[in-house]
Amino acid sequence: MNTDINRIFLSGLTNRWHANPWLATTTDRIDGHQGRVARLITALWPDASRDLIIAALTHDDGESVTGDIPFTTKKTERQKNAEAAARVMIWGRQLPSLLTPDADRLIFCDRLDAAMWMMHHAPECQHDRGWPEAIEWIKREANILGVEVSI
Repeated sequence: MNTDINRIFLSGLTNRWHANPWLATTTDRIDGHQGRVARLITALWPDASRDLIIAALTHDDGESVTGDIPFTTKKTERQKNAEAAARVMIWGRQLPSLLTPDADRLIFCDRLDAAMWMMHHAPECQHDRGWPEAIEWIKREANILGVEVSI
């Protein structure tokens, strides 16, 4: 196993939201986002698996190589593969990913964190720019997953 802790540390310093002019200056980094996603998972599902928490804490590390691609933009297989390969390069091994059995929980908390970030940093966006659809998706998915959240 080839673990480069400097590379792991640096991957977390990648800025989020660079493609979103309303949030690009809010100084959100991947490490903060991933930590919040893990905290949301832990709060909503106290029995969350270790693999799910690891996936939450590392799911966007590959973006330190590929860049942050907004969830409203469809990722191509090539982009997904590049991001997955970058995670392996950073960590020196394969880690649990969005392919975990609990992927729906990770995706839900990933989008919940994004919406909560927007509400705290650019609430004027909540009525357009794709956010109404994202918030409705979060409400529907919360119902499916059996959790209660308020944004």
